[in-house]
Formats: sequence, C-alpha cells, structure tokens
Amino acid sequence: MNCQLYIFDCLTGKLRVSDGDFMTIGKGRKNTFRVMMASEAGGAFAQRNGICRFFPRKEVCNYSLNSAELTGDCLIKSNTHYLFVLSGGCFIAWYGDEAIRPDFSRFDPRTWYVYTPETREWTSAKALLELPTLPEALCETALATFEGLGHYAFRLKDVLKVAAFIARTDGAVQRAHTQGHTPKGKHRCPFCWSTFFKEEALYIATHPALIGDDKLGPEEMQRFSPERKDDEGFALDLHGSRCHEQACPHCHHKLPPFFAQMSQLIFSVIGVASSGKSYFMTSLVQEMERAMSREFNLPFRDADPSSNAPLNEMRMRVFTAGDPESAYRGKEQLRRRLFRRVWKDGAYTNMPRPFIYTLNRDSRGHTLVMYNGNTGSPTPASHNPIKVADAIFFLFDPTANPGFRSLLRDSDDPQLQQCLVPPGRQGLLLSETEMQLRTTYNLPPGQKINTPLAVIIGKGDTWRNLLGPEPLLPIVRNGKLKPENISINSERLRELLFRISPNICTGAEAISNNVCYFATSSLGASPVEFTDSATGNIHLSPKDGNLQPSRVTEPLIWALSCLEPSLFPGSNS
Repeated sequence: MNCQLYIFDCLTGKLRVSDGDFMTIGKGRKNTFRVMMASEAGGAFAQRNGICRFFPRKEVCNYSLNSAELTGDCLIKSNTHYLFVLSGGCFIAWYGDEAIRPDFSRFDPRTWYVYTPETREWTSAKALLELPTLPEALCETALATFEGLGHYAFRLKDVLKVAAFIARTDGAVQRAHTQGHTPKGKHRCPFCWSTFFKEEALYIATHPALIGDDKLGPEEMQRFSPERKDDEGFALDLHGSRCHEQACPHCHHKLPPFFAQMSQLIFSVIGVASSGKSYFMTSLVQEMERAMSREFNLPFRDADPSSNAPLNEMRMRVFTAGDPESAYRGKEQLRRRLFRRVWKDGAYTNMPRPFIYTLNRDSRGHTLVMYNGNTGSPTPASHNPIKVADAIFFLFDPTANPGFRSLLRDSDDPQLQQCLVPPGRQGLLLSETEMQLRTTYNLPPGQKINTPLAVIIGKGDTWRNLLGPEPLLPIVRNGKLKPENISINSERLRELLFRISPNICTGAEAISNNVCYFATSSLGASPVEFTDSATGNIHLSPKDGNLQPSRVTEPLIWALSCLEPSLFPGSNS
C-alpha cells in the first residue's frame, strides 16, 4: 500500500501533503508546513518502511491527541484520523491509502458545534472565538467538532485553549477569516484563493538547470523559498541566478508584479447563461482604460497579460471585427478558457480564471481581480468566486424575463424572438447565491452581508424606452464622483425593476445591506443574427467592431468607491 501523509490546519484551513519522509510543523519559516501555533517548531512526522510516527519538540511539554494527553512520540496508524491540539495549534493528521483519503474540501472550521454526552444535546453553530461564551459546566465532558468532520471531535476544553490563544495573539486574523475576508497582513492568491503572508511567497528559479516544478509540471521553472539574496536584495536560486518573479506558496502559480505591495479587491460577475457576462466584462475593461485616466487621472493597467490573455483576445476580436461571425468567435474562445487547472487542497481542480488589473493613486496601489462567475461550470460549488468576492455584480437579463418581454413584445430586437432561459431562473440564481453566502459566512436568517452588490440591468439598448424620456444622471462631473447621482439613478431603476419583476429586488436585498441598481449596454446597439459558416447554426453577435458601450463602468466605479473611498477624493463636494 502506497501511503501518503496529509496535515490539515484547523485554524487557517490550509492542507499540506507530504512530499518526503520527514515533515516538520510549527509557526517558524523553516518548517515544512507552517501552522498557526505558539511554537516556532512544534514537532515532526517521520515516515519509514510504511510506518509513520510523530515526535514533539522538547519545548512542547504535552499535547492532546484524539482527546488523550501525551508527552512523547506516538504511532500514526494508517487510514485513521488524528486530531492534535498542540501549543495553541489545532490540526488533523491522516496517513494512509490515497484512494480512500478524507475529502478535506468538506472541512469548514469556521462553523463549530458542541455536543454534551450527558444530555445528548448539540449547541447551535458557533465561530471558534464564540465557544468561550458557553457555560463553564460543559468544559469537562463536552466535545467540539466542525462542519464536515463527521463523527470525529476534539475535547471542548482543548479547543477552548486554542480559542484563548487565538484571541490573545491573533484574534483579528481569526475574526476576519470567519467573516470571509482576507485576514489582515495576508494576501489571497488569485488562482487558488489560499492566503499567505508576503514572507511566505516563493520565488521562481531562472537558471536553465532548474526546470521542472513539482506542482506545475516539467515545463515550468522550479519554485523555491530563498535562502540567499544578493547585495541588492534580489533572491538567488540554487545556482546563484538572480530571481525577480514570485509565486503562490500553495499552488505555485506566478503572482502579478508587486502583488504583495498592493491591496487586493476581488469582484465576481454572476448571471444566467446568455445574460451577457462575457460582453460586459470585455466592454468594462475597454472602457475602464479610458474612463479612469480621463475622469480621475487613475491609470487602469493590465497586471497579468498571461492570465488576461483570453479576455484581451476577445477585446481585440470584438472591437475590431468586420462582421458578426468574427466577433462571435472571440466570445466562444473566451468561454472555453474561463477556467484553469490549479493545485488546491492536495489535488488538481478547475478554478475560475482571474482577470487581473491595477489602479494607482499616488503611492497607493490596488490590484483588481475579476471573475466571470459562470453558471453550470466545471468547478465545485465550494470554488464559486462569490465566496471570496469583495463586491458582487449580478447581471440581470431583461430579454429573459417574462415581464420585460411582455412590455417589449412590439420590438424587433432578435434577443426577444427566442428565450433559452427558463422563467424564474434569474430569481433562483439569486436564491442560490444567498444560500451559498449564508453557508460561507455562517449567517443566521435575517442577517445580511455588507458586501456591495450591484444589480445591473443589462442590454439597455433593448429596453431603455421603458424608463421614460429623462436620461439617467451622470455619475462623474468635473473629475469628481457624484454619489448623490448614483443614488438617484439607483432609486429610479429599482422602481422600474420592482414594478416589472419584484422578486429580483427582494432577492438581491435579502443578500446584502448595500445594494445599488445600474443600467448598462455592453454593445450600444442590439446584436444581429448570422449563420455560422462552420455549423450552419444561427447565432447572435455584434454587427461589427463599431461598438459604443454605455455606462458599463458605473457598477465598478461605485463598488470601488465603497471599498476604497480614497480613490475618489472630494467625491462629495
């Protein structure tokens, strides 16, 4: 039997699989696996001849293993869960057959439950830092477990020691993690979403002899933790070559330049199939490059040409197309490349592709990461980008809504001639989003998130007459953002949407305390029908590359003003 050792850190949610016969754990940088605990080095797992043992460091007087107090080394039997509480740390070890290993992706230590054997009662879900508020009478016999761990459990009194350690040393980090935001001082990888301190980032070797990475394959240069630097502070690889580029310590994907020096903001665009997400994102990036420099003197730049390549190629095709088929080809190519294979939680999985840009205000830099939250994607629900998003954009398609279609029955717009989206699907998507966020943030009924949620009524060229003769107010004037105009426009659009499809408004407002409504047109005109020369099928596409997007930047500018008000100084004047 080919056994493998896995370690799961219950305080950070990180998973590490052993890549050798010896694995050290502790908070120090020299450990094979850095876990959140008080000791620089907590101990080591050693594997030899199919046998695995754990050896605690001398500084660790005792530790808890599966509710038993130990002081010396112990045997780690195969195919068995081992629950450790050691030096303020809390982790799970599993050594055994790869084919039957636990599904660590189901482990969610943000949600804990306490069981009292005498009364056979469970407490309601609580965050780790809330456990000390339970009655003291529970401490001696009660057990504590978390979501996904099944019938395995820690002793409550051991977990309370961990909670006290967290509250004493790093409570802010744990509270931020519980609320779903990136912990203070940490950075979130845009590819695998794992968090890390900037000191943990790996470097990418440059010497030609160091090709072949254990996670990315034989064609990629090795990733390494630098032990040497030159006189100018640049990392040196094993052959002494200077290295500039850094990589995520978890998935090994290359990070954008200056990633650790910038704050990061994550945006997720969601919507049903054919709602126009791809065209919206394409026009958004095209217009942001113009608008941010022109209106606010803020350069909006491509931060990762490699990851952004599919969107850039679609931009090139759509905005230079001479005919509908050329524009359509760009959209199809993007759709096929919205996901990429990433090492996460000890296995390769499909993750949404990030599109990464930067904004700079003086010396303050911001990395903007955008995802197309595609429905029906080849990625697990646990990898939905709304779970890490700082702002969510819900793209509502009026041409797929029965109420709008009824009011526009006299229109000759080809988008209204057929509808492939079942009635009610857009409202259902909002309900699914609410449930995923409630589960992620452990929200009780009635409580909402504070994440900005933009409800975007797209394809405005089709329905703008329903709004009446008065145009929407400009949100920028003389280089200043006008929040009052954003609010006036939002109220007007909400009134229209609530009159036609009230469930969309109530669905969005059940999710967030901060909802704003926008109207956009990604193309500036209705698409046209064309016959695919390869398949003979009829599709819709822009007539040509002469696009005139309308108001597509407004949702992102509003979200930025909520998250980073310093980007728009004097906006209330």
